[in-house]
Amino acid sequence: MTRTAPEDAGAPWVGVLEVVAAASLWGSSGVFSVSLFRMGVPPETLALFRPLFGAAGLLAWALVRRTTTDGDTGSDARPSGSPARLDGTALLVLLGLGGAVMAVFQIAYQLSTDAVGVPSTVALLYLAPALVVGAAGPLLGEWPTARRVALAGLVVGGVWLSVLGAQEVATEFGSRGVGWGVLAAAGYAGYTVFGRVATPRWGSRATVTWSTVGSVGILLVLVPWLFDGVPLPGTPAAWGLLAVYGILTVAVAQYLFFDALGRLEASRVSIAASSEPVVAALLATLLLGQGLEPLGWVGLAVVVVGVTGVAGTRPDDARVSAQR
Repeated sequence: MTRTAPEDAGAPWVGVLEVVAAASLWGSSGVFSVSLFRMGVPPETLALFRPLFGAAGLLAWALVRRTTTDGDTGSDARPSGSPARLDGTALLVLLGLGGAVMAVFQIAYQLSTDAVGVPSTVALLYLAPALVVGAAGPLLGEWPTARRVALAGLVVGGVWLSVLGAQEVATEFGSRGVGWGVLAAAGYAGYTVFGRVATPRWGSRATVTWSTVGSVGILLVLVPWLFDGVPLPGTPAAWGLLAVYGILTVAVAQYLFFDALGRLEASRVSIAASSEPVVAALLATLLLGQGLEPLGWVGLAVVVVGVTGVAGTRPDDARVSAQR
């Protein structure tokens, strides 16, 4: 498959800022999760209701936009950004394939966290930039240069240093945890590549809305089966916090992420998204009292250098094919 140059190549910082904003929202997930765990909400409930609330928010937004405008007035000029303006084939691809890769990520992430904990899961999850860099050439025609490959390796190394430098957190790897963690990384890489293909064709709003809805449909079947039921939150406060969690980290964050994929190459988006653990560590230090050892801060500095470096690369640094 060949790819055209990014639609908004003249303003790459817009896409980079969208990715960093999405990663910052994802980086708040730990604070939300810990708060909900303390309220008695288990991981399997988060695995299902987080995307469920996100999908509800996206559908509500689509309905509001449909009733207030006759056209797509989004910031991009990609075809039919409205979730309501898709043919049957496009809708099936977004619900089926897009939903499947998102659902795989959600399930694998939760099972990896349950098996080996958050630090090991984060370390394995951020193999994704390397996977995207490797896949972008043959699948998208976006062949990375040595500089882009080096930046991907830099941020992966920085994430691992930050994980190893977490205070009072043992990082352990077992066959089950490694399997789920690698699958989570593959799912993350998969929906990055999928978004790079789908967003220029159908628009960021349609892509994120129907892919999220598709993932919820799959999760409604898989989560109760894998976890032997899904307990409901026990208090209005827990329901409210869970709703905010889903809307911010699924609806808003994934819209920004997919919109960036319509502007930038997949490898650049994936590397820039590695700013997530930086935000997560800062929030954990400020709000949860879970800081880092010096090695961890070195790792975060490495991630920042890598993300800043990829923000400054040009579209032709990935040798994007201009064939149609």
